[in-house]
Amino acid sequence: MMGVGIAWAAGLGIISYRWVKAGAPPTPGTLFAASGFFALCALLAEYPPARVTATLLAFGIDLAAYLQIVGKAPAAQATGWPPLLINDPTVLLPSGGSNGQIVPEGQGAATPGAAA
Repeated sequence: MMGVGIAWAAGLGIISYRWVKAGAPPTPGTLFAASGFFALCALLAEYPPARVTATLLAFGIDLAAYLQIVGKAPAAQATGWPPLLINDPTVLLPSGGSNGQIVPEGQGAATPGAAA
């Protein structure tokens, strides 16, 4: 079980490095899916005859992900980052500040406790 935990940490590190290299933060869904896979490997490792197989499977997936990074032609990754700006004039964006304060249109956010 300890080996699968190390493989999980290494796998999330590889995934995070790949996303940062592509210019975006890793998405929660990507990290969740990878964690789910390693959780299934850990569950399989609880059965003593399958412990070695589950650990080798987890490290094999890490090796495959690492080889995609250091390979000659890494696959291009569409990140969708940074998000597109809202240029549509028909979209109504709320005017307001933090803590639920409503600020009149055209004025900056008022800081609480500031002298008037």
